[in-house]
Amino acid sequence: MKWRALIGFELGWLALVIFQFWALLPVAIYIAWALNRLVRTQQTLVLQLAIMGIVLDSLLVWLGVMSFTTSAWLPLWFLLLWCLFALTVVEAFADLLKPVWLAPILGAIGGPLSYLGGAVLSGGILVMPLGWMSWASLAVVWAILAYYFATIPKERLHAQMAS
Repeated sequence: MKWRALIGFELGWLALVIFQFWALLPVAIYIAWALNRLVRTQQTLVLQLAIMGIVLDSLLVWLGVMSFTTSAWLPLWFLLLWCLFALTVVEAFADLLKPVWLAPILGAIGGPLSYLGGAVLSGGILVMPLGWMSWASLAVVWAILAYYFATIPKERLHAQMAS
């Protein structure tokens, strides 16, 4: 179990959702430090997953599934949240999504719950304008994402300390 990665993610998520702008620097420093500890293949995977998540959530904003009251697109703190999540997928979450059949179930529940927590704790900055359709859309998207995360080849996942 990668406790540092899980605790770092939870603390970073909480800081970004509650304090948004004020949490950017400390969370960015943590991400840079953690990335530096990974080998190049894991760093590349983190970047790929972060870009994939940012593009996906940008699409959800464009489609009106979710929105932010402070900006027309994803705010900077939300972009950093995706970097933090991608890092944690590589370091810990993908291994936790085994067996593969369980991953979509966990994703369909955990993904929307994370957004619900973010919507509540962000002080109304993150909103779901379509109501239950927004939440259902997130459940489908996160079931697919979790399945994808669970099927990433092990040799790309197992983070090792960089020398």
